[in-house]
Amino acid sequence: MAAGYFFDTAGGEWKPHPRFAGAFVLPLIAAAHNPGLTVSLVRLMPGAALPVHVHQNSIETFYVLRGIGVCRVGESECKIKPGWLGYAPPVIEHSIRNTGDEPLEAISIFNPPL
Repeated sequence: MAAGYFFDTAGGEWKPHPRFAGAFVLPLIAAAHNPGLTVSLVRLMPGAALPVHVHQNSIETFYVLRGIGVCRVGESECKIKPGWLGYAPPVIEHSIRNTGDEPLEAISIFNPPL
């Protein structure tokens, strides 16, 4: 197997989200590894939210691993739980809020990278 195509994410470092309190990000695949997309784990603490925001040029796809919450994309709102998958197209307002009593974790993919 060629080195550089596989990543052990267990040793990664969670970082506070640069704009949203109560949110943390664990980068998994950076644009330097794959210029077509980035992949991160996102963790929202109970009661925390990623408030309404947009990405000008990227599609954000997310897959819920743990926890429960409410997600809004455009005018659509949905209760989410493990196993739910969704996406937000470029320039469409979207948000997510942890409504549970444990952290909400999701895989987040941006294509193209932010």
